[in-house]
Amino acid sequence: MHEHQDKIDALLLDNRFIDWVLNPQSPYAGYWMEWIAAHPEHAAIAEEAKALLLEMRREEDVAQATVSDEQVAQMLEHIRTGIARPRPLRRFWAAAAAVLALATITTIFFQLTGDRRMQPDVKKAKQTAEVVRYNGNQENELLFLPDGSKVSLSKGARISYNLLMDGNKREITLSGDAFFDVAKDPQKPFYIYTENVVVKVLGTSFRVTATEGNETVAVKTGKVSVYLKGQDLEQSGAKIVLPQQICRHVQGTRELITEVYNGKHFPDKDPEALQNISFEDAPLATVLKTLEKMYAVPVRFNPETFNNCYITISLGNESLEEILKVITRTVDASYSMSTYGIIVEGKGCK
Repeated sequence: MHEHQDKIDALLLDNRFIDWVLNPQSPYAGYWMEWIAAHPEHAAIAEEAKALLLEMRREEDVAQATVSDEQVAQMLEHIRTGIARPRPLRRFWAAAAAVLALATITTIFFQLTGDRRMQPDVKKAKQTAEVVRYNGNQENELLFLPDGSKVSLSKGARISYNLLMDGNKREITLSGDAFFDVAKDPQKPFYIYTENVVVKVLGTSFRVTATEGNETVAVKTGKVSVYLKGQDLEQSGAKIVLPQQICRHVQGTRELITEVYNGKHFPDKDPEALQNISFEDAPLATVLKTLEKMYAVPVRFNPETFNNCYITISLGNESLEEILKVITRTVDASYSMSTYGIIVEGKGCK
């Protein structure tokens, strides 16, 4: 029963699911239809989560009218830590997260439809443009991040991050177990936050486990810095973890212990070794829809305009922006990126 409720909670925290339920033009419609068809249990889970979302949707106007910006910030902070709370409080926190996400998705939809009377404050929108990705499958799931990094997400694990990862640093919040292959970018360090630990890295591969009472970092290549939450990341001494080492957080004493590890800590196939998705003379619409699904970022374009455009490309080797540059140069188009997603425009192909 708990596993069933966990899956419903995960959908309530997934921006893509919320957009599909509320937005008739949702770019994620195909993804969720495939997900529902993949397993009989998925349909029941989706229906329960959908019913709860629609019920909360009716309360949205009241919530938006009565909750201040400061209260919203406080609620978001509680939500981030609330998922780890004992039942029956977990369903409350998931519902609260969904209420806030409803406001965000509605705001995004108004911006994309061009109704300027309904356009949001851009500064506030940037603060809430967060993607939550959860693996409800039995097998590990390979995720592609906008910066070019890859994550092998274990069953029941969840990550959240800024939609485009376009700040001066790349930040991920993790619950569960995941293997990271981080793209190198010295100008934008990569941070992973768990309940008690912060991991800082420039570009390497490693595994982070962040389950209840067990937080570890095992390094395969390169090196990472591990801090306790609350430490000054620049001034306090960090634990430097090298290949074939593991750093453990001791819950009782709040210590970090580094040791040589024995046993298996990494997947049979690392993310960088997995086959990327390749297209040969494929319709541009097919490539863009695949890109959207891979990176969990809405991509808007006019299918009729690009109806005669075909492209040969491999996805997953570079960052999202580098891939977009190749695509738009190939079909003589342009793109723009914002906290609302990606817009591709052009004159089409003859």
